[in-house]
Amino acid sequence: MADELILRAEPRTIHGKKVKRLRREGIIPGVVYGPVIDNTISVSVERRAFDKFYMRNGHSTIFKLVWDGGEETVLIREVQQDPVRRDPLHIDFFAPNLRVVLRTMVPVALHGQSEDMVGILNTILTEVEIEALPANLPHQIDADIAHLLAVGDHIRVEDLTMPEGVELITSSEETIATVAPETVEEEPEVEDVAEGEEAEEGEEAAEGEESTEDGGEDNEDS
Repeated sequence: MADELILRAEPRTIHGKKVKRLRREGIIPGVVYGPVIDNTISVSVERRAFDKFYMRNGHSTIFKLVWDGGEETVLIREVQQDPVRRDPLHIDFFAPNLRVVLRTMVPVALHGQSEDMVGILNTILTEVEIEALPANLPHQIDADIAHLLAVGDHIRVEDLTMPEGVELITSSEETIATVAPETVEEEPEVEDVAEGEEAEEGEEAAEGEESTEDGGEDNEDS
């Protein structure tokens, strides 16, 4: 296919703790596995190229991974990330049987939010589960939310349009997004009267202490 997606990789012989050196050099280690592969294949990809590819195509898109001495039609099954920096640490490339239906999660992309919406858009569901042949897996499922205008308006899974050859697994009654009321934080009321009373009590107490001190000094002089 002329428009077939291709990501280039390199065969990898470095394993274990030594892969830290690869990451420092801007290279991400990975493996290729699946029902059409007898033994797991170790590969690596250049991080900048992968980041750009992953941002554009996501994890549910089928593509060809090519390296010196081999190639496989794969999808990205998992990207392990650093828990703090969120840097990619390892990639699992899954090589499926292209003739067997695959079940996977795909992201839902919301489009067309109206400027006339009164309220705040509350996104509840970011992915849906689908089944399809690997070649039919969509990069994402698009959802038009232009009709969400007032508080309580919502869009459900049943409102999504599935591409040809794709079966929806997630319950149709699940809510994807809804319009929620804007929340305004109320400023705490200032109790002027109470503060005034406290101030007066404080002044009276201070005056009483001064009187006692004065009286004490007179007694000592006498």
